Amino acid sequence: MTTDWSLLPQILFSWKYLAFLALVLAGWLLLTRNRPMRPARLILQAVAFVVLGGALGLALPWAARQFGLHPSPMCAVTKGLAIPILFKKIGLPMLALFGAAVVLGLVGAKGFCGWACPMGAIQELVGRIPGLRRFRLSFALTNTVRIAAFALFFVVLFTAKKISYDWFHLNAFEFFHWQNLGHPAVWGPFAAVLAASLFVYRPFCAFLCPLGLFTWLVEMISFGKIRVSRACTECGKCLKETDCQALPAIVAGRPVVPDCHGCGDCLRVDCPESAISWRWGRG
Repeated sequence: MTTDWSLLPQILFSWKYLAFLALVLAGWLLLTRNRPMRPARLILQAVAFVVLGGALGLALPWAARQFGLHPSPMCAVTKGLAIPILFKKIGLPMLALFGAAVVLGLVGAKGFCGWACPMGAIQELVGRIPGLRRFRLSFALTNTVRIAAFALFFVVLFTAKKISYDWFHLNAFEFFHWQNLGHPAVWGPFAAVLAASLFVYRPFCAFLCPLGLFTWLVEMISFGKIRVSRACTECGKCLKETDCQALPAIVAGRPVVPDCHGCGDCLRVDCPESAISWRWGRG
């Protein structure tokens, strides 16, 4: 396999990559303050959706030229794997995004997914509509579906030479191309994701996103993440006051923890022991 590696700096130092790096750094800064941050987080999520989701490019031709296509976690994994297998070459843009997401995830859990992904951003914004309370779904269920979907991807890729997420119209990122929006195959998956976001935190990330699956694995060894100190008495106050999917496992100290996207809801809780914080380090 051959590829022109000289293009890699051009990709990594593009406006798109600089924008999502800035969003991630801003997110980490908010988390390290260990204070309530919901308004600021929602502002950053809105910026991620407008700028990296391509909406800004619809209004400003300059932005469309500079930022290009949205950063697609779906394409980073699926096309990043399909191109070498089917065409015996490396898709450098896909590899660059995958590598960037993994590196950021190692530094701080779910760095890209939690702060710069336009699909994650719009799901979170919809889920924050006042009056809603999300359901906590079994992580065994959501992750099993996500793993099964990824396994199906390989089966279809090697048998039908197609990308299953696209073939079965499961790729909601197609909406961010902002073309053919009248076609059900384009708006349908996106609308379904938004509807599900009213009741479940980031349903596309939980059930389908292959990059989310990889960054969940990386999250286990991330340098920065939400941690609960030994001062915790397991009083359960934080679990009653938030509907975070990951918090029960974090508080219980379980070895397998659901995806934590750094929403910061647990930092809003007035913990009697001040046991919950975002911390850098090991252990």
